Amino acid sequence: MNPLIYIFVILLLLFLNVSMVLLFVLAFDSIWRGHDLATSQRAIKALIKIISRHKPDAKNFYDLGCGRGTLVLAVKRRLPCLRVYGIDNNEIRIFFARLKSIFLGQKINPVRNVISNGVNFKKQDIFETNLENADIVYTYLRYDLMPLLEKKLQDELKQSAIVITNTSNFPNWKPIEKIITYPKVSKMPDFETLFVYIKK
Repeated sequence: MNPLIYIFVILLLLFLNVSMVLLFVLAFDSIWRGHDLATSQRAIKALIKIISRHKPDAKNFYDLGCGRGTLVLAVKRRLPCLRVYGIDNNEIRIFFARLKSIFLGQKINPVRNVISNGVNFKKQDIFETNLENADIVYTYLRYDLMPLLEKKLQDELKQSAIVITNTSNFPNWKPIEKIITYPKVSKMPDFETLFVYIKK
């Protein structure tokens, strides 16, 4: 038999083994650390329109609780002038976000541990992240975290910064806009609803 066939079979088996390990890690992460609910494509499109309408001159975009980086990479792809930051306290999700960015052709700077084209993923507690230079902050977090996040944003964000929350809203801030991306979901009245705030 041709030696190239043996090499191909070995590489295929290696690829399948690595794939199985990655799937196991993803499943373990979801069970152990809780489900990572990604932002839908509908909500991403609405988010891009919000940014273009309210903050077209923005420089820095932060996704707090970025999970596996889907939204961060989509925002960078559609708004390439933005510097985008994905922050999550889960090292497995940050690993997959970086891996996804490599597969999409973006290079990671190994010295600074960031992606060199203006996409940055960082394993960090969102409540320890400095947001003083943020022009836009996006988050898709649980309701119970919103009061604490609202206080942090009030203390740190510069005036006129835009904050967009998905599904969960702040207890005190009043949104300037509310965009319902899934109008037919009735069990969760604010599911995939984007709340837009301007820091005053």
